[in-house]
Amino acid sequence: MSRRDRMIAKIKELMYEPEQIRNIGICAHIDHGKTTLSDNLLAGAGMISEELAGDQRFLDFDEQEQARGITIDAANVSMVHDYKDSEYLINLIDTPGHVDFGGDVT
Repeated sequence: MSRRDRMIAKIKELMYEPEQIRNIGICAHIDHGKTTLSDNLLAGAGMISEELAGDQRFLDFDEQEQARGITIDAANVSMVHDYKDSEYLINLIDTPGHVDFGGDVT
């Protein structure tokens, strides 16, 4: 079983254990590091390389977001993190910071 398949299996297992689920929305003004923080959390979960964290902008999947270097659409991802001998399912939402996209944040 590949690392990806193991991660998906663990996510499916934890999604039925509410006490092990944490939902996190990252909200802040433009250029305050929301997507960089998201990249670093993804790297910590082993979903992207640590070398690319902060530069990959993994959750900025749209071509326009990549070209402009800003988050336009809210994006979400689920990952598993170990903390104090327990595994937690983290549902992370990276939101746009520009006031023009405030509806996506809401």
